[in-house]
Amino acid sequence: MESQEYASESVAPADVGQWLRAHGWRRVAQLGDIAQRWQGEEAQVVVPMLESSPDFGLRWSEMLGLLSKALDTDEAGILLAISKSGSDVAEFRAAGQIDDSLPLGDAATFIDSVRRWMQASANSVLQPRSYFGHSVPDAARDHARKVRMGQTRRGSYVVPVISRLPILSPEDEDDAVLFDEVSYQPFARSAMLRLAEGLGTLRDLTHGVSAPSRSRITEAVGAGVSSELCEAVANTLETESIASLDVSFSWAERLPVAHAPRAVRLEDGAVAVIREVENFLKGEPVVGRQTVTGYVKRLDRGEDDQVGRVTLRILDNDKARNVTIELNDDDYHVAGEANTERKMVSATGVLNRTPGRALRFTEVDQFRFLDDLPLFVD
Repeated sequence: MESQEYASESVAPADVGQWLRAHGWRRVAQLGDIAQRWQGEEAQVVVPMLESSPDFGLRWSEMLGLLSKALDTDEAGILLAISKSGSDVAEFRAAGQIDDSLPLGDAATFIDSVRRWMQASANSVLQPRSYFGHSVPDAARDHARKVRMGQTRRGSYVVPVISRLPILSPEDEDDAVLFDEVSYQPFARSAMLRLAEGLGTLRDLTHGVSAPSRSRITEAVGAGVSSELCEAVANTLETESIASLDVSFSWAERLPVAHAPRAVRLEDGAVAVIREVENFLKGEPVVGRQTVTGYVKRLDRGEDDQVGRVTLRILDNDKARNVTIELNDDDYHVAGEANTERKMVSATGVLNRTPGRALRFTEVDQFRFLDDLPLFVD
């Protein structure tokens, strides 16, 4: 039973297949959605896929036993390796007047702040804003619920947050290009990257010798800084026992990431400035720019129209969706060429989300080919 719970919470059956493939194993047979057989250099293993199956726990344990024997390690080591391969991990380390324990109230503030950071970063991926208030998208709430908290460790107070990257595939063959490894980042990865970027940008804003300008604060919204992020950081650093916060990131081996932040340090001496940034962002609502990538699905322009309407197919929260965008003559020409030559494009501007309505992209700053990445591979 313990193995079954671990499979559903930390390592999914699909994770095992991805990990085996990365280590040179080949899938040699599949029984529907029930099981897969994988062949290594000197061993075979059956991976149970249907977690609702009555004998899933037994087959999962058998699989772990065979893998641990074949790879000369223990079952915990196998699970740890698979989990590390498919999960991004952020470790929040609080330091100050802490030995092997933390006052309960401070711990509650700290953990609640971690939850709010995760939600704020997910919000910022969906639509960068200076202040979200009660308008929190369901996708952001779901992300904050899905991430897992690992066990705390001695030596300061460490809260590891584990974000598993899903293994997804397109429902429509035409959308396969959107999931190409060159351009695709799962929502969970994008949210973790935005968290790292937002905390790093907040440190740059608030830990310098001079107060940040209004323009710098406004620009920081696009990097993931929001009133909610500032408030959660300040709440933690204002507790009696926590004087500094170190956040370190380790990224899933399954999906390599270049130039990603590895560590950020925030200190209680900057709390006053952080509060000033928080209040500014709360009082001056700002919507940050963001960039979407996809392919041109439809073109629509009448003879007398001043602008052309284009439908882009993009990934939004790991799902392929349409977004409408109005373009000037030059950009509409680029869209037409992209549609004809089947090339990917990117657009930078403001993504408008209205519940129950189609996505709209406005205030377009840039519309261009995406590094000549071909739409379909022959």
